Amino acid sequence: MRAMYLNEITRLAENSTPLQLVEVPRPNAGDGEILIRVAACGVCHTELDEIEGRTPPAALPIIPGHEVIGYVENIGAKVTRHKVGDRVGVGWIFAADGSEK
Repeated sequence: MRAMYLNEITRLAENSTPLQLVEVPRPNAGDGEILIRVAACGVCHTELDEIEGRTPPAALPIIPGHEVIGYVENIGAKVTRHKVGDRVGVGWIFAADGSEK
């Protein structure tokens, strides 16, 4: 799949093209996960803060973006709420570690 990668923290005033279009392996949905084919992805000030290091990502590279709208492409074995083809949306979740299931 194609994705925009952020490889390093940089000042946008000095580097107006911090993202690089790359080909990455298509992920698989884990048991309790869904895989979303992204139709649209919001990019806002949160990503600017990540790019410039005010709220640095935990690790690099990352695929920035949130506020996703798309379609369920694959589901994990334990998923019951969604089915392939469902239209879904994802909001921004700061520091989610999966413990809130």
